[in-house]
Amino acid sequence: MKTRLSRREALLLPLAAGLSTASAETGKRAGALAPNLAKGFNLPDQAPARAGRSPREETLRRLRALGMSHVRLPVIAEYVLARFSGPATISSALDDLDRSIERLLGIGYSVSVDLHPGSDFNALHQRDPQSAHQALLEGWPMLAKRIARWPQERIFAELLNEPATTDDIWRPFVEQLATAVRAILPKTYILAGPAPYHRIEALAGWSPFADDRIVYVCHFYDPMMFTHQGATWEQDAPWGRGGGVPFPSAAGDPTLLALARAAEKKGDAGLANELSNMAAQAWNANAISTQFAALGRWSAQHSAPVIVNEFGVLKGKAKRADRLAWLAATRAAVEAQGFGWAHWDYDTSFGLLDDQGEIDQGVIQALLGDKARSVAPSVSATSPMMTGSDSGTK
Repeated sequence: MKTRLSRREALLLPLAAGLSTASAETGKRAGALAPNLAKGFNLPDQAPARAGRSPREETLRRLRALGMSHVRLPVIAEYVLARFSGPATISSALDDLDRSIERLLGIGYSVSVDLHPGSDFNALHQRDPQSAHQALLEGWPMLAKRIARWPQERIFAELLNEPATTDDIWRPFVEQLATAVRAILPKTYILAGPAPYHRIEALAGWSPFADDRIVYVCHFYDPMMFTHQGATWEQDAPWGRGGGVPFPSAAGDPTLLALARAAEKKGDAGLANELSNMAAQAWNANAISTQFAALGRWSAQHSAPVIVNEFGVLKGKAKRADRLAWLAATRAAVEAQGFGWAHWDYDTSFGLLDDQGEIDQGVIQALLGDKARSVAPSVSATSPMMTGSDSGTK
């Protein structure tokens, strides 16, 4: 089934992308980006392999032909760290990782192996950072030896996704961890970012490592009130209870203020406050571009390459045209600074695929621009994962 763009979508997408028509050519070039990390997407549920979650070969090949160059593979930390799992479980998860890497490299992607903690590791990291760090120092050598099997120019090692601690604890340790991994992977690019959420402003406060083969990681979901509105797994967060939040929006946006008043009448002060805070400034392509320009200056100053390896909008409550406009604006702002990117994610409620499990051509056009206009009729992929409390989570 081909997804047609509405008239409003067709109007909004060029406006959002217009800020960077020259893209990286006119943007401030950052440090030289590692090869093959330019345009990508996240592909969860492959390590360990989750039943029914293997993407179809034809879909992966079509995305590669359209210009996607990179896949970020989240490896669930608890399955590969001896602190949480036994040898058989670890070996099985690493074998799943090998199979996925081999498949993706065979199609022509580069791959970053992202150690992606679940709730158990995160709880340990919050409660006892020293023990969590020891688990990483003990576990990463085994993971690094698997990575070492593959061509170094097409495989990347990401040390930990969104560390569940403070950066004053994480920053001294992550350099130690990078040194340990470097001993096994002497030429592989290593990816690292600040705790706890890989925020842009936190990364811009970092001093670069002495290692010149580091790619610095940030994530972008601002404003959360828009990108995560209606998140079923975040009912305790104000945006989990939100809906109808627009993008773009102006300072003093009447829609946001009306939503805030309605939330206040319902006694939801947290939601009302979050909506009012969003309305305090304009949220549009210019606002997003400004945020990335600040990080671009840091990147250029330090010759430090950057990848934005998570960004996206939850489908459920955001209007489709607004979601596409945000994706196009964010992609344009990222590319204007010479940064690479990886969309979150493949086929969950943030995904590249539509509700029928087919390539969403509007999303692809927002991410890949003019090249996506040559998209052939969509091809079927896996069915979207829409069950359980982890539906669409990141």
